[in-house]
Amino acid sequence: MERPKSIPEYFISKRNIYVQIAFTTVFAYAFINIYEPFGAAHWYAITKWQFLLYSGLLVLLGMVVVIVSRVIMYQINKVRSVSILQYSWMVAAEIIIMAAFFALIEDYALDDSRTYAELWFIAIQNTALILLIPYVISLLFFAFQEKKIKLENLTFDYLRKPAIDFIPFRDENGVMRLSLKKSDLLYLEASENYVLVHYRVRSEIKQYLLRNSLKKLENEMKPHHILRCHRSYMANIEQVKMMQKGKKGLELHLNGPENLVIQVSKTYEPVIIAELDLLPSASQSL
Repeated sequence: MERPKSIPEYFISKRNIYVQIAFTTVFAYAFINIYEPFGAAHWYAITKWQFLLYSGLLVLLGMVVVIVSRVIMYQINKVRSVSILQYSWMVAAEIIIMAAFFALIEDYALDDSRTYAELWFIAIQNTALILLIPYVISLLFFAFQEKKIKLENLTFDYLRKPAIDFIPFRDENGVMRLSLKKSDLLYLEASENYVLVHYRVRSEIKQYLLRNSLKKLENEMKPHHILRCHRSYMANIEQVKMMQKGKKGLELHLNGPENLVIQVSKTYEPVIIAELDLLPSASQSL
C-alpha cells in the first residue's frame, strides 16, 4: 500500500506558521471591512470606527481556532510526518468550526431572521474565502522561498566544493549555518529543539548548536556515512575506531583527543554493524 504523501516540512515549520497566521489575520480583517460578509452591512447602526473595532475583535476570536489547529498540527509533526490529506482535513475543520462560530453570532447576538443552518452554510462559503486565499498565497510564498534557498545552497555547494569532502549543516528552515570537513566531524547529539554538532579542531573538541532535529538531518547525513545509532546520537562511521559490547549494549569508540564513546540502541544495531562491515578499518570487539 502506497504511503500517503507528506506535506513539505517548510509548510508547517514554526517560523512559517507564525508568518501564515499573521498574514491571514491581516487579510481577514481587510476582507471583512471591504467585502462585509456575514451580513455585516445589516448589523446594528454603528459608526465606521466602531465597525473597525468590532470586526477586529471578531477576527482575533476566529484566529484562536487557527492557532489551536496549528499547534496541534505542529505537535503531530514532531511525532510523525503530517500527510497532505491530514493537512487538508485540518484546514477544512478550521473553516467549519469558524463558520459555526460566526453563524452563532449572527443567529443569537445579531438576531438574524434566517435559520441557523442557512447562516452556517453562507458562513462556510465566506470563511473559506477568508482563509483559503491567504493560505494559498502564503504557501506559494513558502514554496518560492524554499526553492530560492535550495538554489542558493546548490550554488554555495558548487562554489565551495573542494577536493576534501565538506558536510553542510542547515537549520530547520534550510538556511546554511555551518560547513565542516567530514574528517573533522565526530558525532551529532540531540538537545531539545537543537542539535549539538561535535567536531575536532586540532587537539580540541568543539560544539556548534544548530536549530534543527536529528529526525530532519537523518536523510541528509546518510550519503556522508553519518548514521543514526541512538535516539539522541548520530555518529560519523568513518571516525569509529572500535565497536564493542558494553553493559548497556553496543558502544562506538570514536577517534579523538579523548575517549569518546557513543551508545548504540537495539533499534539501530543491525544498520551500524552492517555499515562497519563495509569499513574494514574499524576494529570490532564483540
